[in-house]
Amino acid sequence: NAKVGEMEYDGLVVDLVPEVEVRGGTIRKLAAETTIKRGTILAKDADGKLIVLGSDVDNTGTFSATGDGSTKKFSLVSGGVTPSAVTEVKVDGTATTAYTYNKVTGELEFSEAPANTKTIAVKFVTGGGNADCILCDDVVVGTESDENVSVYTAGCFNLNKVHVADGYTISATDFDALRKYSIVFKAAFAGN
Repeated sequence: NAKVGEMEYDGLVVDLVPEVEVRGGTIRKLAAETTIKRGTILAKDADGKLIVLGSDVDNTGTFSATGDGSTKKFSLVSGGVTPSAVTEVKVDGTATTAYTYNKVTGELEFSEAPANTKTIAVKFVTGGGNADCILCDDVVVGTESDENVSVYTAGCFNLNKVHVADGYTISATDFDALRKYSIVFKAAFAGN
């Protein structure tokens, strides 16, 4: 017999029912290198990559262009990031809804091409999605590439041991989304 290693109990997992399941996931690269802690609740964005739950609240962006009278499609993808939703579109300062947005390709397509020299101003958000899973281990996510990680996709967890984006409060919708995946929360003793 030989001692293989040690594990320090941190109180994140608090019950055997539902059974803990671990799978792989991919966390989207970040604007600045950050360590994401074990127990962080993650959400899936429009293209299936993981982000910290609530990190999209202030994650807005803009796009601007000038019409030429013939171009109807514009790509909003920047730095490999595809916006999850368009919140406002203006042509020559006037709001319009005469467009469609494909959140998979990141293309905004107008019903009619904006006229020559007309300014196009778009506001959008990146990230988004519902709560999806919980991070298994601390991970450093950089700016160059997405990070493959292990995530809990089912299990019973201590709500006092999970993390979300600063300033974000877990909502009833988040709890419902997690419950669909058999991720539940249970009160645990303070010593756990």
